[in-house]
Amino acid sequence: MTTVKRPSGPDSTASDPAHDPKDASAGESRRSNSTAGFDDDPPNSGRRLRIAPDSPFADAAAVFAASDLAQLSALDVSAELFFNEAVEHLHLYNPRPGEPYAHATIAETVRRFQRAAKRPGARRAENSKGKKNRLPNFPRFRLDQTFYNWVHELSQAEDIAEFTTVLGTTTARAYIQITSGMLLVHGLPKFFARCVAGDFTIEHANATAYACRDVKFENLPLIDDYLAERRPDITIETFKKSLGMKIAVLEPLEERVEEASKRRRVDITTARDGTAYLTLTGPAPELQACYIRIAAFAKAIRSGNIAPFSDQVEPGTSIEDDRGIAALMFDILTRTCPQLNIQVTSNNTTTGEISTREIPLDLPDGASLTPADVVNAVNAGLASGVSGSDNADRGNAGRGHTGEYGPASDGETQAEVVLRMPTHGQWLDSQAKMVTTVPFLTLAGECELPGVFSDGSPIPADTARRVAGHSKTWTRMLTDPATGTPVDAKAKTYQIPANVRQTLVAKWRICTIPGCTRRAENTEIDHIIPFDRDHPESGGLTRFGNLHCLCKQHHQAKTDRKYSVRMSRTGVLEYVFRHGITTEVAPGDHPINAAHAKLFDEMRPQDAKSVDPPDPRARSEDQPMHGDIRKARKRPGPKATGEQPGWVKNSSMLSPLAEKNEWIWDSGGPPPF
Repeated sequence: MTTVKRPSGPDSTASDPAHDPKDASAGESRRSNSTAGFDDDPPNSGRRLRIAPDSPFADAAAVFAASDLAQLSALDVSAELFFNEAVEHLHLYNPRPGEPYAHATIAETVRRFQRAAKRPGARRAENSKGKKNRLPNFPRFRLDQTFYNWVHELSQAEDIAEFTTVLGTTTARAYIQITSGMLLVHGLPKFFARCVAGDFTIEHANATAYACRDVKFENLPLIDDYLAERRPDITIETFKKSLGMKIAVLEPLEERVEEASKRRRVDITTARDGTAYLTLTGPAPELQACYIRIAAFAKAIRSGNIAPFSDQVEPGTSIEDDRGIAALMFDILTRTCPQLNIQVTSNNTTTGEISTREIPLDLPDGASLTPADVVNAVNAGLASGVSGSDNADRGNAGRGHTGEYGPASDGETQAEVVLRMPTHGQWLDSQAKMVTTVPFLTLAGECELPGVFSDGSPIPADTARRVAGHSKTWTRMLTDPATGTPVDAKAKTYQIPANVRQTLVAKWRICTIPGCTRRAENTEIDHIIPFDRDHPESGGLTRFGNLHCLCKQHHQAKTDRKYSVRMSRTGVLEYVFRHGITTEVAPGDHPINAAHAKLFDEMRPQDAKSVDPPDPRARSEDQPMHGDIRKARKRPGPKATGEQPGWVKNSSMLSPLAEKNEWIWDSGGPPPF
């Protein structure tokens, strides 16, 4: 790690924010400042706690403190690396080449902008004086900027891939590491110094980084001042709640909710025990309302209250359900089947009358939906006066086109179209595919080996058979009997056939670049050696050993030559990045498929002839080793026949990297299974 001098003054810093945690001058608030009244405390106990020398936690506390310092140093270095990359990509002028890029701190830059806002001519006057010692502002500074957005705006896909390779983590975790480091080192330097001094733990640092990631630059100095004086003798939960209230005072909650709304999303995480976690991230009011609605629905069913469903059930109907509230909420959320309707809110501009109608959009199974179909259905519905529910909010999935549809009897009618998610077969087939790999013997009911989803998470054998039973397409895949990894599929054109794509998805499971977690079925297929359309015989053919999965972003980065990738050996990719980092990526093994191969072997007839492989020690000196390759127009020796060793023509079935006029030595013996 490069150690850089600390800022010479409170308003300046260098682009290398790395600090030596052992440096006694690393922060204004030292451990001794927060241990007043504890004369017998060890010198490295910043938080107000007393540990007896003979306590089993005495040595553990020192280890925990060292761990905190190591993690803080990692955040420091992460911020340093990313900041230097950002300066390079922004092409900022450094008057002192070879030295860190010097710039004003966030706090000083905020003061400059605020002074300029109060006195419009202040900045112009300062610039006209030509101050030689004036440092440039913090790069890409805006008062309303946040470190979350700052990092994401200035990041490059290939640089993040290098972070994930070195950290051995995912892209999302790398972004958290970088954003946290930048925020703590540059946005909250006083608090970071207290963390380094031991006043606060790494848990406090991580909680602060998460809470402040969307705080505007203009408010960070105020939060830093608040944390610089914060008492350390409180629990982590009390600390987080107090910090949250401080942020709420400085920034209107409406703005933070709006920022959260911009990043609303749905994520799924699968566990290895067959369960999964669906995570909805977004504004709290909407998610709270969604939760309360589902809970109310479940409670009504559990209590047998049919009043809310009087328009759906006949009078006298009773509801009896033994499912718990939690199970009912899950079933309601996952089994709701959205319909394809058009909801039209008509506003008669002459009478002011507002009415809401639902117009069914009936399409034959397999037919495609066009904008003209929507417009025609609306016109027909308005003309025929189709009536419907006035519940304007029920089942809305997204807004469509707003405009004028059809003639109105008493003035102009404005119609707002709200389309619900379609459920017809063609749309589901094209949009909601679920790739599942199931062992053949499991399908046949001969074993209970689990199936797996495309991300590698296992599913019970019964569930796998049920899923396969509803599938319209099955694809056979051959796997390595030892590792279970899919080994080959054939393609004769540049376009990727479906069977090759599905085999690649099963082999790699995710985008192959280190750290990326995008599922393989949502990626693009990359030719490792680019396909030469003018001279296909030159290489880059569509064959299994020349293909792998890359998401759109990383595929484009490879096309732009931001990094390189090659097949270093059969089935293993080698990535080379621009900062001298080289790493290999191999497909994961597949223990379920390997166990399946063993079952196949056990099911062979017991009286089948067994042939032991030839003893390599009995091989003559001039006899090739099994798998040796030679290039020749004609066979370089005896032909392999049955159990007799000899030469066979190499092909992509034997080796994904097979070339023309290659021969491979087969030492004889039975196949693996």
